[in-house]
Amino acid sequence: MAIVEWLQLPQEVLLHIFLYLSPSEKANVRATCTYLRALVDHPSLWRNSTIFFRSIGLFNAKFWDTLQIRKIRSVEVTKVTLKQFRKITLSLPDLTTVRMDSCLKGEILQGLRPLVNLKQLYLTDCSHVSDHDIFSEVINFHQLTHFSLCKVYFLNVLPLTSIVLLQNLYSLSLHPKDGTVPERALQYILFRLPKLKELSLAVGNMNKWKLSLCFNRPDNFLSAAEEKPCIPRLQLQKLELLNSGCVSLSTNAFDQLSTLTSVCLRHYKYLQHEDFIEALFLKLPNLTELKTEWAAPFEPFLGPITSKLEKLSVVGTKICNATLNCISQSASELKCLNLSFSHGYDEEMVKRFPCLFPKLQNLYLSNARLTEETLVVLANLYSLRVLDVSNNHHLTPEAILAFKKITCNRVSLILNRPSESVQYCCW
Repeated sequence: MAIVEWLQLPQEVLLHIFLYLSPSEKANVRATCTYLRALVDHPSLWRNSTIFFRSIGLFNAKFWDTLQIRKIRSVEVTKVTLKQFRKITLSLPDLTTVRMDSCLKGEILQGLRPLVNLKQLYLTDCSHVSDHDIFSEVINFHQLTHFSLCKVYFLNVLPLTSIVLLQNLYSLSLHPKDGTVPERALQYILFRLPKLKELSLAVGNMNKWKLSLCFNRPDNFLSAAEEKPCIPRLQLQKLELLNSGCVSLSTNAFDQLSTLTSVCLRHYKYLQHEDFIEALFLKLPNLTELKTEWAAPFEPFLGPITSKLEKLSVVGTKICNATLNCISQSASELKCLNLSFSHGYDEEMVKRFPCLFPKLQNLYLSNARLTEETLVVLANLYSLRVLDVSNNHHLTPEAILAFKKITCNRVSLILNRPSESVQYCCW
């Protein structure tokens, strides 16, 4: 097709094509002519994009105008001053998502005030700001749906309980630096956030009873925050526990968590404790996803693994051939399997995946040693749509091309992944 004919395609068609381009490819298209530059800057192409700011000193007015045209809604900020951060928030009034790293200080939080549409706030390093300063600013954003605090110190109960003023919260992450979340305050919060569906906790210093208390309906608890009604039951769908040495939960806690569909255990010390794994599957009837990341060897009692399990992640963890074989016998509906950075199984086991897990749609094998022969075998996973073979130095470009031809390009191959992407925790 001649270039002139190609440009005569409807804008909707061109915009749909451009959705599949990487940022660098979009930049190349944008540089060709005024018409394509305007198309590439269309907000629909940047709706899910995040702009990373390390320093903004070199950016001119045209740069900010371009971001405004694209209606950028998500930024990640590190190493900027209050003045620079105010420049960002004033120049990008449509921001709904902000992630702040090591630059976070009390005064920087004041720069959030112009963001009246802010819905997602991720504070990944709160080491240099007090919990009082954090909550005194954050509680003004009543429209927040996602809120994350990492490396934070909870010096007092009352600032933490003010979270109940964020009645639209859908997702909450609390990752204290010392692994201590006041259990009574957390209990108070959880039962006064009616829309909360996702919860992530770093609970290194909590035993079974303290952690279970968080999920038991409170009796009476006084707070300086405006009193909110206590909901009768939790409605959590996803629960993530970090750095835990707790081997189980109480019966009452499991009852309140019965709506869970996904459980993630990161840096967990007792994965091989069969009672806990068994309890997860027996007492959480809706569980369809289990994640274990950078944890103890995954050698659970496999009897209760339910046929409802659709997603299993065993990241950075030992899992042997026998365990994978047992999982295949129970989890016949498995659609997603993530073995990135894991070990204990061999390439011959991977070759059996088309027989063991015939319904797989997503398979992640980052850092696994795979040969061209194994890649050809994986082409027999006829439902496969995503395959991650990044960090693999044994696959040649010829092998990748052969796989694409065999599968008629129906599989999205992940060949390169930045090293920082394996840092699954916020510290």
